[in-house]
Amino acid sequence: MVELYPPKAAPVQIPVRQDLLPVEQVERICISVNTICNLGCDYCYFFHPENRVEKEKPLSADEIFVILKNALEYHRHYRFDKKIKINFVGSGEPLIHWRNIRDGVQLLVEAYPNQESLKFYTVTNATLVTEQIAEDMLALNIVPSVSIDGPRAIHDKHRLDHNGKGSFDAAMLGIEILRRRGFDVAINTTLTMDLLNQLDEYVEFIKQQEFTKVIFDRLVDTPEHVEALSYAQYYQFLQDIKTKFDLAGLTRVEIGNLEAYRRNFAGKPDKVCTMFGGSCGAGSNFVIYMGREVYPCGRMFGQSKWLLGSINDPIDSFPKKMAKHWPERQDCKTCQVASDCVRDCLLEYHTKDYSCDPRKDFLTTMKGVL
Repeated sequence: MVELYPPKAAPVQIPVRQDLLPVEQVERICISVNTICNLGCDYCYFFHPENRVEKEKPLSADEIFVILKNALEYHRHYRFDKKIKINFVGSGEPLIHWRNIRDGVQLLVEAYPNQESLKFYTVTNATLVTEQIAEDMLALNIVPSVSIDGPRAIHDKHRLDHNGKGSFDAAMLGIEILRRRGFDVAINTTLTMDLLNQLDEYVEFIKQQEFTKVIFDRLVDTPEHVEALSYAQYYQFLQDIKTKFDLAGLTRVEIGNLEAYRRNFAGKPDKVCTMFGGSCGAGSNFVIYMGREVYPCGRMFGQSKWLLGSINDPIDSFPKKMAKHWPERQDCKTCQVASDCVRDCLLEYHTKDYSCDPRKDFLTTMKGVL
């Protein structure tokens, strides 16, 4: 059983030379502990043939500790105001190797009992949640969110196990266990055409289950048999879902994507990803450890030109290597929504038919509404 730790003491303040501060902070780090999953979701871009991630040895507790230690020392060295969010998620189901995660975080807490630099999260399909895992999460302050695509009819359309059986019931049981431990469970919903066509059913599900926070992940890099949403459809959806939530009396349910844009409008953006957030921070504000390799974004895994480094490299080396990849966009310098946009998706920008018009229209429409 994981034990709770003693009260935190005030951190020692060490002056930092301003000329040594990096241009931007790495504010979120995802750690993909493994490359296996107990589900076989048919839209998963990590496992379809065109993009398949290979099975590799999972990160050990000691390796996870190295990543966390590097992140903590990076944050302390530069004395950033914003804590770094560590999210155990990626190209596999993290709870398959929960002991490695638990023990890695515990090693950090034992070595740095008063640390206030890192906050821990995990995104799980929840089918492997047990009472003990929920207790461990609570003790180590690891906040879980669960991948749920809506009611059974929507969820089980794509989120199947390897025998073709739906995962809805097992996921809802996992949510129940987490709630019994006191977690207010947020859900991550993959935005598919099926969901788009059944929004009323989805809204009713949110209402019945009394969820208080939803984050929508735009479906990308899909296999050929799965239809993905366009950029324009995604931004229209964000407006539509807010309207439907308001009409259903769900005004207190936080839509994480829209909350991210509120921060953009307030001049305090989280530069992470436009797929589920407000702006892109690939490599400069966000990195993902795909096992022992580090990439700017999970969609860039396995591509040598995007490789930023490895598990032992200092965190501040990644934004330096990423700097050459960001284009000098002249159109952004004269754009009326540039300050609210902050930065559009780097991968979208490199697509053949890229246009930022849907994003512009969304920002223009929603400013003053959010």
